[in-house]
Amino acid sequence: MNGSIICGVDDSESAKGAARVARALSRELGLRVVFVRAVDDRADEKEVTTIAERLQRLTARANSADCGAAWSVELGHPADALVSAAKRAGAAMIVVGSTGPRSSLLGSVSADVSRRAPCPVVVVPPEAAGGVAGGRRNGDTPELAGGIARFGLGLPGAER
Repeated sequence: MNGSIICGVDDSESAKGAARVARALSRELGLRVVFVRAVDDRADEKEVTTIAERLQRLTARANSADCGAAWSVELGHPADALVSAAKRAGAAMIVVGSTGPRSSLLGSVSADVSRRAPCPVVVVPPEAAGGVAGGRRNGDTPELAGGIARFGLGLPGAER
């Protein structure tokens, strides 16, 4: 499979859950993760530098089990930034957290990204954000989680 995993991050707990899920998928699928942080167009240089340093630390945590990680600070609305980053990277998927109810009527970032993305979108709900560790959630084995991801993406090995 080509492409990378675009993961939207900010300072929220749901973004931390999304980052954990993205890293687990990275290991399972052999894809690099690109952590993307959107910053308001009017942000000053100090704020952008602080965010870039945080992303650098997050990327540095990627270990040898991961398939590599990179980061990007994008100016503009989060949904626009994630969709643009995915298009530029030819992304295999986008992983985002969700802080509210699962309803496209609310116009949330995750719903907006899901509607406009050029690739599949994995939305990590709030209740899963703290329960994902090493690719496992609700008792799922890594093999099951990887099989589900492979099936959803139509990858070889989906029949596991």
